[in-house]
Amino acid sequence: MKKYVSILLILLFTVITLVACSDSESSAEGEVDESGVTQMKIATATTSGAYYPIGGVMASILSREMDGYNFTAEATGGSQENARLLDSGQIQFGFFGADSFYAAANGLSHFEGNEIEDLRTLARIYGNHVHIVTLEGTGIETVEDLEGKRVAIGAPGSGTANKAEEVLTAHGFDLEKDINAQYLDFAEGSDGLADGIVDAVIISVGIPSGNVQELVATHHMKLVKFSEEGTQAVLDQYPYYSEGVIPQDAYDGMEEDVPTVIAANEIGVSAKLDEDFVYEVTKLLFEDHLDEFKASHNAMEELELEILPDSPVPYHPGAEKFFKEQGLIE
Repeated sequence: MKKYVSILLILLFTVITLVACSDSESSAEGEVDESGVTQMKIATATTSGAYYPIGGVMASILSREMDGYNFTAEATGGSQENARLLDSGQIQFGFFGADSFYAAANGLSHFEGNEIEDLRTLARIYGNHVHIVTLEGTGIETVEDLEGKRVAIGAPGSGTANKAEEVLTAHGFDLEKDINAQYLDFAEGSDGLADGIVDAVIISVGIPSGNVQELVATHHMKLVKFSEEGTQAVLDQYPYYSEGVIPQDAYDGMEEDVPTVIAANEIGVSAKLDEDFVYEVTKLLFEDHLDEFKASHNAMEELELEILPDSPVPYHPGAEKFFKEQGLIE
């Protein structure tokens, strides 16, 4: 009798182990619920940013058009968390700033020693313009003028803080010696600017930014320019930035275009997803329902097919197939 009980226990343990392994493997490709529908998760960022509404429209389009699948946009802490969620198989798609995207895929910066091997590009969607905001009368005209100043560079661990650190470092500043860097989010930084606690605030966002517009409405705001030398220094050091301009008509009170740099925003995807599946997702978003997807947020107005392949991370084969079909890459 004891022998049979032992055999049954071994068999039971084996079944439990196989089920656990199966669940672990399937989670990277979505989980099938009791009704047979595969649940796919899209990691965005906080509900107040652009990623969340864009992810919501993405989920709506794909859930509506792809039989047997349900897509859900999840609010998260943003790019760095999204990379780790994808790595653990808890999500299948994620939104990323190109800096964090590149760092995660290559084991750099906050991901040093923790390369996310299964991270792939679905598409670039729009760019974040680095805004450096000060007030009239501070004497700050260019990024170089920030030396010795009190600068709010974003919340700790945020995409804005990472970009601010990169931009300032590329300009030759030591953040512990040359800049009084304060890790404040934009709302806190704006209050500090108004109260004279900080001299400038950095935020990386699409144009127009509601946060910047609010500041414009109550203060004599001024945007700080990137010099040609400063811009080139950023581009030379970081491959995921491009040269950009904040146009004069972006915000009330601007008297001229303001040179800046742009960091792309990407949709990343798990390498474990099937090629045909990812191809269908890419085609639905960027061909069949492009106008609907673009209407998800003002930042998406610049979305055109030509920018989709512009990514520092290798493409998923399904996305690559679509790019070749559209003549975007060879």
